[in-house]
Amino acid sequence: MSALGLDYKNGKYVAYVQVLNFSNIARSETVTLGQEVPIWIGRGDGETISGAIAETNATSQSRLFWGHVKAVIVTENFMKRGLSGLTSSLLRDRQARYTVLFYGTKEKMEDILTQKSIFNLSPLDTMMFTAVQMNTQKAYILPVNANKAFAYLNEPGGAGMLPEIGIYRHTWHEDFKKKPMFIIKGAFFFEGYKYKNHMAMEPLKGIRWRDEKLDLTPLKLLKNGRPSAVLMLGHPRFSIKIRVEQGKPRYDVKIKTTGYISEQVQKATIQELQNEAALAIRKEVQNTFAIATAEKTDCFRLQLELYRKHPELFRQLMRQGPFFLESDSLASVEADVYIRTTGKFKGSVYSDKQDGDEDGS
Repeated sequence: MSALGLDYKNGKYVAYVQVLNFSNIARSETVTLGQEVPIWIGRGDGETISGAIAETNATSQSRLFWGHVKAVIVTENFMKRGLSGLTSSLLRDRQARYTVLFYGTKEKMEDILTQKSIFNLSPLDTMMFTAVQMNTQKAYILPVNANKAFAYLNEPGGAGMLPEIGIYRHTWHEDFKKKPMFIIKGAFFFEGYKYKNHMAMEPLKGIRWRDEKLDLTPLKLLKNGRPSAVLMLGHPRFSIKIRVEQGKPRYDVKIKTTGYISEQVQKATIQELQNEAALAIRKEVQNTFAIATAEKTDCFRLQLELYRKHPELFRQLMRQGPFFLESDSLASVEADVYIRTTGKFKGSVYSDKQDGDEDGS
């Protein structure tokens, strides 16, 4: 068994198990790209999670081994029932690994579990299993392992989050036939083990500067309303300082990141590009915080930071309600961007010939 999907329909839990034949997915010198890889899906339902999974075992003809499970996907209906049942049933099994990747989805579970990779490679070569981060603005929500997912669900302050995996059907074609592919569409947030809400990717753009494990992400810079450059930045350092004013926390955030120039459209010095990038990062963080706070979501885990540094104040504020962040709680955001290299242009970040001036005048 390579993946498990969980849903809740008509008052019952529904379990979907994905099974792959090793001979179809094994690496060898004679592997044929483009050949369809069959995917077996088992379905069972029951009043409990373990009961639903047991129903698939009843007709599997051979014992299902949990040790090969690499991904667990849960639907929004399942999340609304709470995630406490997962720890009580799924992770209790000795074969279950804490390195399993966890996702939420709004798609049909059958579509998720039958999705193949490019060249019709097996599902094990999709981003759902490899957890590879694509260098795109739409891939800044990183995959979450079970150990980290449940660690944050157990933390006070509503710090739990699962990435939303979906299917995009409009980018890739095999000849003239559309080929759907996986995409990260947003994130689901929790208060303890209880489902809280969902946020799409665009409003969450600012959280990419929160995760130091982010390899590379493009930052588009604008000048006079037009694109001026694209920087590839990564491994941001996100530090938080807390000030207490009139019994309320005020957060000062500082972000440091480095990268390189991917494309330049308008004239600018390196210092100007670094300043523009710092301003763009500040705006992204402030916009994301404003949108999330309006929806009573702590996507930057600021409440958890208060719990760790000022536990007494945290408990005092929690007595008034589970969400105490206000629109002015984020007092300041400071960003520092350093451009390490300009690529193969050896220090020249812009050529006058880009404007059609061959003489460089």
